[in-house]
Amino acid sequence: MTASHARRAAATFAVAVAVALIGCGGSGDTPTTAEAATLPEGFVGITAAEVFAASPGTRHQALDAQHAAGARVLRQWINWAEIEKRKGKYDFRAYDQFIGDTSRAGLRVVPILFGMPRFYAAKPKKGAKVTAVTTMPPKSNATFARYVTAVVKRYGRNGTFWKKNPSIPAVPIESYQLWNEPNLPQYWGGKPDAKAYVKLLRAGAQAVRKADPQAEVLAGGLPNSKQGVPLLKYVRQMYAAGAKGTFDTLAVHPYARSVAGVLDGARRAHQVSVAAGDGDAHVWITEVGWAAGPKAPGSDFTVTEAQQAKLVSDLYRQGAAQAERLKLRGIIYYAWRDVPPFPGGKDFWGLHTGLVKRNNSVKPALTAYADAAKAIQAP
Repeated sequence: MTASHARRAAATFAVAVAVALIGCGGSGDTPTTAEAATLPEGFVGITAAEVFAASPGTRHQALDAQHAAGARVLRQWINWAEIEKRKGKYDFRAYDQFIGDTSRAGLRVVPILFGMPRFYAAKPKKGAKVTAVTTMPPKSNATFARYVTAVVKRYGRNGTFWKKNPSIPAVPIESYQLWNEPNLPQYWGGKPDAKAYVKLLRAGAQAVRKADPQAEVLAGGLPNSKQGVPLLKYVRQMYAAGAKGTFDTLAVHPYARSVAGVLDGARRAHQVSVAAGDGDAHVWITEVGWAAGPKAPGSDFTVTEAQQAKLVSDLYRQGAAQAERLKLRGIIYYAWRDVPPFPGGKDFWGLHTGLVKRNNSVKPALTAYADAAKAIQAP
């Protein structure tokens, strides 16, 4: 895409989003500030992985639109392999630009600390099914801990990035998610291992807390997928391996056909924490969504655009109403925009969960998301 094409796409996108958001929240169901304040800060979130690599104009338009729609946190990879391309040498330039842009837009990043440099990767274990896209765990968790420390010291409270850039509104990272979906073979060396993951989680959590004692530690988001260890079984395995105290918040990806199913997944995960004597731990739904659109492949999670809008609205409204009972920290919708398959990859329903289509036209779910966000959050 040329620079002029990128600018036109960004402008078209901004107009489409503005039109979609006109009149949002006008239903009279906006709560008082006191009522909204009962929700944890940053309850409404979004994932928008594509904005990291977008042109500056497109990125700024997208981030501003996400904030206008009510998102307050943005879940985003901070890829270890992109930062440490040589052993012991950290290059944050690309992420400096990104964090600056998110901060200017009023979005707080919830980073997924993940992405293995090849020179630190462990060798596959016996019986592991490793493919070209398999992420390996590290040979040494100490290397992971050093990377975590570097991220916290740069972008966390009192981070060097904020000191070096006083003109940028300081929106430091306060919550850190350690790894992604370790119960899936694809993200844990072809063979999930809860004991090994807890060791990594403990090392990473110690690094976070040493660098910022006030920070929130999230476990890696766990889906209930047939491709890996079932969510609840894996959480039990984590606690059996000594996970209690290693994290503040259990992160889950409880995809389901219905909102009731999603919230029940979060409830059951919290029940496992209670049974393990860790009832103070919160649960954060850090990924969930439904596919919609004429080109969305069929699946258990593919619905019409009208159904997607209702599901998104009900998800946030019902989640907010049950947040205290469920110890629900927040809900991060996946995703902001539909995206094409990566080169050589196949299309599937998960690429069509966006509130915005690939051509930057909006789905009814965007208005539903914005209305719900305005109804449940303090102004």
